[in-house]
Amino acid sequence: MALDLGDHSVLIVDDEQFSRSVVAHLLVEMGRPRIIQASNGSEALDALGDESGKFDFIIADFNMPVMHGLQLLKAIRVGHGEIDRAMPVAMVTGYSEKHLVDLALALDVNAFLIKPVSKRGLENRLESMLSQGGDNIWLKSENLYLDLNVDSVLDDVLGTMPKPSDETPQSRGFFIKGKEEPLFRDLEPVSTDGSEAQLPADSPGGETAADGDPESYKCPLRHIPAGAILARDVHTADGRLFLHAGAEMTLRVISILLDLLDLDHPVDSIWIVK
Repeated sequence: MALDLGDHSVLIVDDEQFSRSVVAHLLVEMGRPRIIQASNGSEALDALGDESGKFDFIIADFNMPVMHGLQLLKAIRVGHGEIDRAMPVAMVTGYSEKHLVDLALALDVNAFLIKPVSKRGLENRLESMLSQGGDNIWLKSENLYLDLNVDSVLDDVLGTMPKPSDETPQSRGFFIKGKEEPLFRDLEPVSTDGSEAQLPADSPGGETAADGDPESYKCPLRHIPAGAILARDVHTADGRLFLHAGAEMTLRVISILLDLLDLDHPVDSIWIVK
C-alpha cells in the first residue's frame, strides 16, 4: 500500500528552490500533505516557532547558508524556542558529505535521504521513519546535545561556517567520541539471556563466530530482525562507536543502518546473540 501523507504537515528546508520543488512534488504525489518551505535553518526555526505551524516531520538539506542543516538539527534536539525536541528529521545528503554523517547520528537524525532524491527512496524512508511511532526513548538529554560542538566541526570541515543567530544555543565541548561513548549512547543495554531476542536457528546468512563464541553469529544487515541483541560493539565507517554490545536492534536503529549502507557509509560487521 502506497504511503498516504494526506493528513500530514511537512517542513522542507533547502537553500536551492529547485531541490525544494522536487521534494515537494514527490510529496504531493503521496497524498498532498500541507507543505511549508524554508531556504535555510534560520527560516525553519521561525516556522517551527510559529504556534500555527505544527509539523509531523522535517526534510532538511545539510549544506545551507545562514544556518547549516546540522545546526538546525541541534537547535531542534535542544528544544530551541520550545520546539518539540523529538521532531522527526530526515537529512538530505550526498556522498561528498559522509564526513558529517557521524555528527548527524550523534544528533539523532531520524533518516537519511540520498541525493538525488527519488520517489521510491523518499517513500521508503518516510514510511520507515513514520512507522516507528511516538516512542521517544532514543531522545538524549538536552545537555548531551549541547555538548556536541557542531560549530567547531563545521568550521574544521567546511572552512567557512554559517554563523547561527544569537538566539541559537551555542556549542559546548567537542565532538570527540571514545569507545565508551557510542553515537547512540543513551540506549540501555538489555538482557542477553535470549528471553525476548531469541533468533531462529536458520536465520539467513548467519556465520558462527570464528573466535569460538557459540552464542553469537554474524548477520547480514538486511536480515537483522527487530529486537535482536548486539553481541559485539558496532562502529561506523569512520571508526566511531555506534552502539555498545547488549543494545537492542530497534526498528529505528535498523532503519538508520540501512540508510548508512545505501550512503556507502556502512558500519562494520553486525554480530547478534543467538
